Amino acid sequence: MKAKYLVIIGLLAATFAACSRDEESLFEKSAAIRAQEAIENAFDVFTSAENGWEMAYFPNLEADAKGYNMVLKFNKNGNVSVSAKNNSTTGNKIQTDTASTWAVKSDYGPILTFDTYNDVFHAFSDPKDNGAGLLGDYEFLILKATPELVILKGKKHSAYTVMRPMKNTDLAAYFAACEKMQTDLFGNNNIVTLTQGNEKMYLYRGADGQFQSAAYGSKLVAEAATYHPVCATEDGIIVSTGFGEDVHDHVFIYDSIKGELTSEGGAVMNAGNLNLLYRSYFTDNVNGWTVDPTAVDSVASFLEQVNTLVKDTKKNTNIKVLGYGYKQSLNMYEGGHFIVLQFGYKNGGKGKEQVIKLIWTVDITVDENGITVANPTPYDDNTNRWITNLPVVTNVIEALLGTFTATPAEGHLFNAASGMILSGKTNLPVMGSSKVSM
Repeated sequence: MKAKYLVIIGLLAATFAACSRDEESLFEKSAAIRAQEAIENAFDVFTSAENGWEMAYFPNLEADAKGYNMVLKFNKNGNVSVSAKNNSTTGNKIQTDTASTWAVKSDYGPILTFDTYNDVFHAFSDPKDNGAGLLGDYEFLILKATPELVILKGKKHSAYTVMRPMKNTDLAAYFAACEKMQTDLFGNNNIVTLTQGNEKMYLYRGADGQFQSAAYGSKLVAEAATYHPVCATEDGIIVSTGFGEDVHDHVFIYDSIKGELTSEGGAVMNAGNLNLLYRSYFTDNVNGWTVDPTAVDSVASFLEQVNTLVKDTKKNTNIKVLGYGYKQSLNMYEGGHFIVLQFGYKNGGKGKEQVIKLIWTVDITVDENGITVANPTPYDDNTNRWITNLPVVTNVIEALLGTFTATPAEGHLFNAASGMILSGKTNLPVMGSSKVSM
């Protein structure tokens, strides 16, 4: 019997020994050695960029957060040079501090720390007078460190920050290129359509340094939005947070020919379906939008008859000289949709210019195939009087009725709301906000 137990014990011992050897093959290096190697790898990567690194720095993930461009040069002696240009911390001038130090340390993983004060970098983490300042981080978890891309996560505020190697050392040219990209992409606070796999969404407020998101084809509802801080670079944009629970694309490169921003993972930002964009973008703009009057054939005959009316002293009117001419806008307010026709005059050609405003309510429907404007109804007695005395005015309004397809103007494939064209029985170039009050 004892021999039997000895055999069993021997077999168990052999099994445990085999398991131990398997464990050793899986973990040939101790945790301490792996941590040290991660630190050394990060140090080598940070110091390998010949021209330094561009950093899209995101201080935090608060609702008003945005991204900032920085340029960093990590030296092997422990010094770091940091440059920035923004309105928040440098007065929109290029500022550089070369006197501080940096290090890579271990704290449950490799940590990048700016361990002595840097005038440029620590301006974001200074508490300031309010005790909080800009809520920036100066210590970061190193999530990825390769010669092509570094991804960091703020140790305290959890915002992702991204670094890529600088293409050259011309700071002025770099910051100017970033500013130009910001203006070109988001200069009029346009809406962007994001296509990510089978999912689509609207992104807006890029001009403010952050995206808000909304369901594709829906109206823009700020209360339901999620926030995605964004930073324009010289060749596209970098976002701090991805646009889905399992998707974390940070870098989007701009293709000006296609008018698209594309990530490495295949996500695409562009103007999308402009008919649906029109519904959200234009109906959510309380100031309305101006249509270029030169596109409407009936404008010339309308102005000619207005001038005839002005010169006819038998008519009961105080219009003496037609002033800056004709304005026409398709305006959308919370209470409904309106077409507003305006023209100005001066009494006897002198004094302050007065404005005549004629208003029609209209019905507007929008779907993926087009925008339909129909059922014009005079809004007030003044508009009715003008229709009675000058019937040609209805020709101007009728030119704005019908079904139109929204297309981007030449050179505005991405920022399509700049110079959007409504194409139907006539082409209506849509311009900026008209700011017409009712």
